[in-house]
Amino acid sequence: MSSTPVRILHLEDDPLDAELIASLLEADGLACRFDRATTRAEFLSALDGDYDLILSDYSLPAFDGVTAQQLARERRPDLPFVFVSGTMGEEVAIERLNEGATDYVLKQRLERLPRAVRRALQEARTRLERARAEAEVRRLNAELEARVEERTHQLATANAELALREAELEKSEAFLDSVVENLPTMLFVKDANTRQYVRFNRAGEALLGIPREQMLGRTDLDVFPPEIAEELMRTDTELVLGQVPVSIRDHVIATPRGTRFLHTEKRPIMDASGRPAFLLGISLDITERRQAEEVAGQARLEADRANRAKSHFLSRMSHDFRTPLNAIMGFAQLLELDEELNDEQLDNISHIRKGGSHLLQLVNEVLDISRIETGQLSLSMEPVRVCDVLRGVVDLLRPLAESRQITVSIDDAGHVDCHAVADAQRLHQVLVNLVGNAVKYNYDRGEVRLTLRCLDGKVRIRVSDTGPGIPAAKKDLLFRPFERLGAEQGSVEGTGLGLALAKGLMEAMNGTIGLEEVPRGATFWIELVESPGTSEQSPETAATVSARPHGRGTVLYIEDNRSNVRLLERLLAHRPGVTLLTAVTGMEGFAIAVRECPGVILLDLHLPDVPGEEILERLARDSCTRDIPVIILSADATSGHAERVLKAGARAYLTKPLVLSSLLAMLDEHLAPGEDPD
Repeated sequence: MSSTPVRILHLEDDPLDAELIASLLEADGLACRFDRATTRAEFLSALDGDYDLILSDYSLPAFDGVTAQQLARERRPDLPFVFVSGTMGEEVAIERLNEGATDYVLKQRLERLPRAVRRALQEARTRLERARAEAEVRRLNAELEARVEERTHQLATANAELALREAELEKSEAFLDSVVENLPTMLFVKDANTRQYVRFNRAGEALLGIPREQMLGRTDLDVFPPEIAEELMRTDTELVLGQVPVSIRDHVIATPRGTRFLHTEKRPIMDASGRPAFLLGISLDITERRQAEEVAGQARLEADRANRAKSHFLSRMSHDFRTPLNAIMGFAQLLELDEELNDEQLDNISHIRKGGSHLLQLVNEVLDISRIETGQLSLSMEPVRVCDVLRGVVDLLRPLAESRQITVSIDDAGHVDCHAVADAQRLHQVLVNLVGNAVKYNYDRGEVRLTLRCLDGKVRIRVSDTGPGIPAAKKDLLFRPFERLGAEQGSVEGTGLGLALAKGLMEAMNGTIGLEEVPRGATFWIELVESPGTSEQSPETAATVSARPHGRGTVLYIEDNRSNVRLLERLLAHRPGVTLLTAVTGMEGFAIAVRECPGVILLDLHLPDVPGEEILERLARDSCTRDIPVIILSADATSGHAERVLKAGARAYLTKPLVLSSLLAMLDEHLAPGEDPD
């Protein structure tokens, strides 16, 4: 390997990631010299430098890898371009490859990077060599064309003076033979009238694997299969009649060496009277390029299949976890309603609910991370009043903080009306994670401080705590899924997904997240684009719906899981005015709905006989049931599934495990109001 270091232009805003990548390549034996850029201006300024490779993150605070790829393709199409990102999904990666990227490497799988870099450099060298060869072919072809035209004119003139110019003609033919035989690409000449081959060079023999003796004096019908020969002869006819060059792209030739893909250019050679006398053709072998395209296409198909399989697995995993969780957390909620329980029993129930909530949080975070990786995360980006979100988060976590005498404060002086471009729900989710960690991993009687600042078009939020902080040796492990930095050996519960999810959500909102170097505790920060606009009131600060009277009437529950049915039976014991009908199959439930006309139908989607969607369609078509509100109770938490059934006519989609108070409120809303039985 050459001792000259590989010069790399690295588009990366995180210095830790940049250092990690440099160390990884050095450890693999690659001598590299890095120039790092973090902004568009820096990248453009460096782009004309003497680089061998570009490594680019996909998302930066004020720039993005897609634009960087476009700029590099315009300014330096010769440079290989490799994405190194933690957020690119397979579909986005394939799209970037289609747009000319050499490769992509996920930051979660950086062990692929040295191999990818070596392959990119090798491909660049191969492309350079191929470009030089093709340029030489084009030069030779142009030279040949000029010489052929020149010699054809000379030969036409020499026909009248053949007796006097015989020696000169032989010399010209010898020179032409030398040129033709030494061309690196296949050249052939046909008689324009008989279509027989009259010239066939050495490169053509090597390409097709057919000796020229088997070609000269014969037509395409004598050499190739009928379907191929007919196509070749058809283009010869077009050439003779039109007397203009003809291009045949990606045509197939069956040879003793196997099937070859060729790109052929044909043109007529005129005699002294201006009629086509010969047909000159030059063919370039593009078989390897076609094979590479087929391999890339197959890779795309495999990636699509893998994505579909992953989505199906996550959907099934979510369903299979949520179904038993519905019984665990549902019956725990019912037990808490029992006024005769003692403190120990209530504490036991609290542990059940905490365990269920922890497992539910894990399922939700795995689904969210998967949506981010596959580019399927749905966001509603709008101006968000940040101080409202901060106060909502503090109000939510205050009981946890007060249980350990931890003070939580907000410093938003002078920035109360600061707005950020974000998804309000996802921003709330990120801050709950950061502030929750600051409380959970803090010392008793410690402090958590939230600071809000708006400056230079950016909104920056800092979350500082007075806890033990994060060891320097483990800071590189931050934001990795399932990595708890040793906290799994302590008493604080967690999934190890929170920070990884927060990073993915921030990048999806065109923001950034990081950790500050502080002498005490830990300080995380997030940064978003500032918005001058105003926002609607956030969900956390909106007024609650006024209480409704308890509903009265009939509820039909179509569900095959007996635990879920028993849960609803016991829940509706708190609504004496409500009658519950149940069915364990879809068709049985549909028949009961038509016969009884209940006030509300609760429908599971996974039924033993037919899918719940089919029952929903039948209910919507039947004149007796089309106006009955249908509420879906499902363990499938994928957003696409919920959107489909809501468009099909469902009034609501509740995900298991259920929040029983929410279900009761929804039943009260749709059933006829009655007197409060309590």
